Amino acid sequence: MRFTQTFEITQWDQNQYDETGKIQLGRATVGKTFTGGDLEGTSSAQLLMAATADGPAAYTAVERFVGTLAGRAGSFVMVHGATADQTSSPGKIVAADGDLAGLTGTVVYEHDEQGPRVTVDYELPW
Repeated sequence: MRFTQTFEITQWDQNQYDETGKIQLGRATVGKTFTGGDLEGTSSAQLLMAATADGPAAYTAVERFVGTLAGRAGSFVMVHGATADQTSSPGKIVAADGDLAGLTGTVVYEHDEQGPRVTVDYELPW
């Protein structure tokens, strides 16, 4: 199954942990809310980021979604990331529990003039 859905960023707490030279390394806790589609619930992510004076260079994230996917309750963890020259952030579902146990698939995050959205391509057993 595949779908694309918008979401809302509800939390962004960021700090730097290494500012050596011209490259800064930072960490952010990010919260999201997903409504009105196949995903209904919230997620929490930890992002590790690298930035230069010219702007963001790269990030990687581990994110847990809790709620329902296509009406099945549970949670799943995804890993995603991108570099500044990419227009999207691809990732993979790496673990799931509850009624989502056995979930596999990919995610692609995009942020542009259309707003934030995620495309999920997944398979659920039974």
